[in-house]
Amino acid sequence: MMVDKLAFFDLDGTLCDNGPLSVTQTTFAAIQKLKHENVLPVIATGRSYYEVHDLLKMLDLHTFILANGCYIVHDDQVIQNYHFPINRIKEVLTLADQNDDVVGYFNQQGFAISGMNPVTRGHVDRMRLTHVPINHDFFIQQPVNFLNLFIMNTREEIYQTAFKNQLSILRYAPDAVDVMPIEISKAQGIQKIKKLVGHSNIETFAFGDQNNDLSMFSLADYGIAMKQATLGLKQRATYVAQSDHGVLEGLKHYGLI
Repeated sequence: MMVDKLAFFDLDGTLCDNGPLSVTQTTFAAIQKLKHENVLPVIATGRSYYEVHDLLKMLDLHTFILANGCYIVHDDQVIQNYHFPINRIKEVLTLADQNDDVVGYFNQQGFAISGMNPVTRGHVDRMRLTHVPINHDFFIQQPVNFLNLFIMNTREEIYQTAFKNQLSILRYAPDAVDVMPIEISKAQGIQKIKKLVGHSNIETFAFGDQNNDLSMFSLADYGIAMKQATLGLKQRATYVAQSDHGVLEGLKHYGLI
C-alpha cells in the first residue's frame, strides 16, 4: 500500500477497547479504513508475539513494534530482535532476590517468572493468567528480550537508583514495571519504520495510555492520550481524549477517518 501517514497504537488500555487483546467491531472497521486512506496502522506494545499473533492476524497488520521496541517487524520481515545481555539480567535478578521481588523474563515465544509472591500473585490474577511458568534460570536457557519487575511504587526507587543511566524502568501497571535497555524503546521502533517506509518527514500519530508510551509521544508529531492515561503522558500529549473511546475520538479529531 501507499503510505502517506503512520499511526502507532498501544494495545492494552488503548486500541483494545473490548477487553484484553480484543477490539470492538467499530475499532476494527476504523483500522481497515485507515489502510484505505493510506495511513499505515502499526501496533506498538509491550506485549510479545505469542500474545498478539491472533489479534494481528485478525486486524491484518504486518508491521508492528513488540516488547516495547525489542522486536520489530516491517512487512512481515523481522528487522530487530534484541536480546537482553545475560550479565545485566543477573544484576537485576540479584537485586530482586535480595529484596524478595520477582522478575519476569519475556521473549517472543513465551515467558517465565523467577518466583511467586503476593504482589506477583495479584498481578497474575488481575491479568487472568492461568498458566504461569516459574523458572528462576529461564534466561540461561532461552534468549530474553526484556524483563518485568512485579513491584509497587514504593519499591521502584531501589531499581531506578541502582540502574540509573543503564536501564529504563517504566511502569505499565500498578504492580509491574518494564525493564529495558535505555537504547531500546517504542520511539526507536518508530524511527526504524519511518526509515523503511522511505519518508523521513512522514506525519506520525501515536496513541497510548501509560508511561511506556512516553517515548512514542516525544517522537511522534501528534500524541493522543486516552482518557485514563497517566498524568505524565497527558502532559506530553497534543490531544487528550474525553470519552472512553479515545482511539476513535483521536482518529476523528485529526481527520484520519
